[in-house]
Amino acid sequence: MQKEKLSAYAAAQSYEIADIYSDEGFSGKDLHRPAMERLLVDVKNGKINTVFVYKLDRLSRHVKDVLELVELFDKYSVSLYSLTEQLDVSSPFGRAALKMSATFSELERETIVERMQMGKDARARSGKYTCPGKSPFGYKLDKEHDRMEIVPEEAEAVRDMYAKYIEGYTFRKLYTYCREKYPDIRFFSNSMCCKPVIERPMYAGYFYHNSELVKATNYEPIISYETYLQAQEVVKRNTTKREHDNTPYLLTGLVYCAKCGRAYCGKRRAHKVNGIERNVYYSYGCTARIKYSQSEHGSPCQNELYPVETLDKLVENMVQNLEFTEFVTPQTSTGLIDKLLLENGELKKQKERLLDLYLNESIDKDTYTARFDDINKRIQKNLAVIDNEKQSIAQSPTVSIEYLKQRQREFPNASKKEKRRLLQQLIKQIVIDGENITINWYVK
Repeated sequence: MQKEKLSAYAAAQSYEIADIYSDEGFSGKDLHRPAMERLLVDVKNGKINTVFVYKLDRLSRHVKDVLELVELFDKYSVSLYSLTEQLDVSSPFGRAALKMSATFSELERETIVERMQMGKDARARSGKYTCPGKSPFGYKLDKEHDRMEIVPEEAEAVRDMYAKYIEGYTFRKLYTYCREKYPDIRFFSNSMCCKPVIERPMYAGYFYHNSELVKATNYEPIISYETYLQAQEVVKRNTTKREHDNTPYLLTGLVYCAKCGRAYCGKRRAHKVNGIERNVYYSYGCTARIKYSQSEHGSPCQNELYPVETLDKLVENMVQNLEFTEFVTPQTSTGLIDKLLLENGELKKQKERLLDLYLNESIDKDTYTARFDDINKRIQKNLAVIDNEKQSIAQSPTVSIEYLKQRQREFPNASKKEKRRLLQQLIKQIVIDGENITINWYVK
């Protein structure tokens, strides 16, 4: 319609149309649009002498951009005419009217953006997930009912991916596994395609809005929230500093001091003979002894140092001779975190309604303060329980007993990295108290 009206007007005024510059699908929020950039090139090259626009905000919705364009047109002796506003910027009145019109166009755009954002915020707070174009893997969008429906065969793959990842598969190994098991699913197109699936809380029924976790109401979860948390613990563990087989410290992160509670770290000593290191010794020692700092540790710790070879061999022998039948599994309540997060969401809505009542003078300040404090206490109590549950889930086993026993049988011939991984799955802590060494196991 804009093209037709502008073309008809140009013909009526006996203008020859050099070109039509139309940025369909692009917002007028700035000048970075293909047709607009082509227009500017043609203006500078002297190909046109008049620019017709249907409305000024077709150029840009920012006053600054419009004024810069007018200056550029003026510099190259190009006239600008707006059909709707009937503005001719060749006169002082026309330029003043242009500034006012551009100002109101910018105000209109900002108002629309503000209203849209308010709508998005309200929608998110109500738990409605907005699908960003293409439906996420595992779901299909039902626009008519504003819902996402589960795709059964893809949901099966999602559950399988979480189970294998928690068991110990890397993202690349998971990709290879899924390509072979689900050859008809086109999602598995690159080696890291499984990573966003594992890291997105939406598969547990949640999504983030303004950095806040929101319980979804317009789709059903594929996995439990506890399963999602277990997977995130594995992600966290796998993204720590990569260890190489050439490190001399097998027990890094497992040894703790009974006297001051700090972790043990590695210490390297070497004697130099003619500038060449000879007789290199490695040992484990309390951080407050090896890396003593008066401002950080108060006083140096006097707990025992242990040669790496001695402590490693002791622990390795205990692992190889360990007979275990089950995990020391922390008690967790399935669905409790989900329930408490949902309850906290409702409590936050109560706080908003309470504020509205106070602002409308339906309740006095004392009543508002008392109710507000009560709601906050309930939220904090729920958060404390959620944190405890998360810690229990973080300590819960991610592999089977049979898997650990298989790794135990392969332990003598395993690489140092593989040995370290098994130790981390079997051992919670190695506590040093002088000559006494206590191992706290994840298994019994």
